Amino acid sequence: MTTNTADTELRPYSHTSTNDKVFSLVLPYLREGARLVDVGAGEGYFSKLVGDRVQADLKRPPDSVLAACDLFPEFFRYSGVRCDPINPDGSLPYADASFDVACSLEVIEHIKDQFAFARELCRVVKPGGVAIVSTPNVLNLNSRVRYLHSGFTVLFDPLHLSSEDPRHTGGHINPVPYYYLAYQLRRAGFRSVTVQYDRFKTSARALLAAWGPFIGVAHALFRRKLAAKKPDVSIENADLLREQGSVSMLTSRSVIAIATK
Repeated sequence: MTTNTADTELRPYSHTSTNDKVFSLVLPYLREGARLVDVGAGEGYFSKLVGDRVQADLKRPPDSVLAACDLFPEFFRYSGVRCDPINPDGSLPYADASFDVACSLEVIEHIKDQFAFARELCRVVKPGGVAIVSTPNVLNLNSRVRYLHSGFTVLFDPLHLSSEDPRHTGGHINPVPYYYLAYQLRRAGFRSVTVQYDRFKTSARALLAAWGPFIGVAHALFRRKLAAKKPDVSIENADLLREQGSVSMLTSRSVIAIATK
């Protein structure tokens, strides 16, 4: 397949900085024989980033490396690959261990059953492969302050009770902090999870100057109390808890979980 002029007009449903960061994480996997799937591909903006690189570097048609799927494939407009429909039950339309990499950008916060979604990502990834999952960071200081006064984190607002919009910001129904995203991925069968970030918010950095000392002390006291009451849990979660209180977590727009199977 070849691209056409309409491909240049594709809109990302997630922030371009998130697409760029995930793309940089994907690049080492774009080699001969690799397979990648874009889960929740939207119009195909991220698929096009990958497809263009496949054509330029591997001299191969995009669909020889890349697959894409979405609950609404009729909105997919990138001509380089076909967009497969996600099954009505939420399962992915692929066999077990089909891909070296499964990418899902700003999708999981739209999903009703996030644990089932994580299991599907794990199912279609090969042993040794990775799932790369991004979601809005509800633990940054902007979100923490907004939740304190409104009960809603940034990018998660009151919803229409009489209808639903599963595609855009109005479909943000399931905010998931990084800790619980990592937990879901681990319970799904991935053996390790690490985190990357896309961009850092100037406003969150300003809030850090005021709130940082309090949060730092309070977080240390929380971890000390946990270590005293549940030492086994404290040890097992040490890396995740350390990341939970990091400057990056407090100031980044999105979190990007990299889960290795």
